[in-house]
Amino acid sequence: MNRSYLAVSVILLLTAACQPSVNRFTVNGEIKEAEGKTLYLEQIGLSKIVALDSVKLDSKGEFSFSSPSPENCFDFYRLRVDRKSINLVIDSTETLRVTASLPTMQSNYQIEGSENCSKLKEIVLLQMDLMNNLRNTISDSGAMMVSLRQQRINELIEIFKTDLKNGYIFPDPSSPCAYYSLFISVDGQMVFDPQGDRDDAKCFAAVATQMDILYPDAVRTAHLHNTALKGMVKTRTATTESPESSETAQTLESLVEEIGHFEIELPDVKGKVRTLGSLKGKVVLLDFTAYKTDWSPNYNLTMRQLYNKYSSQGFEIFQVSVDPDESFWVNAAVNLPWVCVYDENALNSNYLKLYNVQSIPAAFLIDREGNLVDRPEDQKSLDEKIAKLLAE
Repeated sequence: MNRSYLAVSVILLLTAACQPSVNRFTVNGEIKEAEGKTLYLEQIGLSKIVALDSVKLDSKGEFSFSSPSPENCFDFYRLRVDRKSINLVIDSTETLRVTASLPTMQSNYQIEGSENCSKLKEIVLLQMDLMNNLRNTISDSGAMMVSLRQQRINELIEIFKTDLKNGYIFPDPSSPCAYYSLFISVDGQMVFDPQGDRDDAKCFAAVATQMDILYPDAVRTAHLHNTALKGMVKTRTATTESPESSETAQTLESLVEEIGHFEIELPDVKGKVRTLGSLKGKVVLLDFTAYKTDWSPNYNLTMRQLYNKYSSQGFEIFQVSVDPDESFWVNAAVNLPWVCVYDENALNSNYLKLYNVQSIPAAFLIDREGNLVDRPEDQKSLDEKIAKLLAE
């Protein structure tokens, strides 16, 4: 073999081996009755739609696309032929199979390989039903009074919103379908109005809190977060006398006040995931701390005194450690009687950001209904406030 050829081959192989691998997702399938048409795979961004790939369909309608998986967060895509499309949601390296016929492509398609895409289809069909009902209401109203027709339109939209809240938003606010639901529009107008409807603003806040935890660096998270905050400010301004008071709503703590508290899911000393929300029905002291500090022994002694005094009355401590040394925490927390969990991100914990914790220790009180009600500053007031909440 030619030595120079061998050397070049070795260099090419080494170069290829050094290239970082890129995670990709695949979408394949068939679009029938579309011979000669061009099928596009497009990414649906926040501000624009970007064509990623395309293929001219033959008589079989077979296609296969592969594209880099989204980073930091799920993302939305669509398959489009002319003005007909199928919406997709991608969050990893999944392989999807889509089959449809062009004439009924938007509503009567089959999709395999993604539970999120299947749920997204359910939402799309609900939206289509809404649009059909709205059109029928407008065309069949005849001599109906304008006010009655508008009342019927409002009723249909409220039913649709209720279906989205109960079926997709509140059952799993961290899901792509919960996020997608918030931004559905009808004739160019958003169905959920975070700046005009207080309940709608709570929907945005519920999803925003989960995305802050799961996708803190994602562009979609920042956009949703800002939208939720603006909604809280707007809806609060309408019910408060002082404009200055609405400025405080621009903090994350204001979102906590609206939806109760930010959920926390972290492992305890045995590796079991514990959730803050599971303690609903008890008065809870949420405590952010670090065990490997000079003040920790005396601080936990105070916590034990409170626990011994009130635990039999329905009081619990949910203590979050942000120690850099997990082993030290395990040894120190293993015999403590309350709920002890650990955040491996230590002082970079997203939960510290969510609760606006600037220094530790930091304590919060949560009532039996799961509402964050206070942030005590000293032991004496903490004792008194626990007793008051238990007596309610």
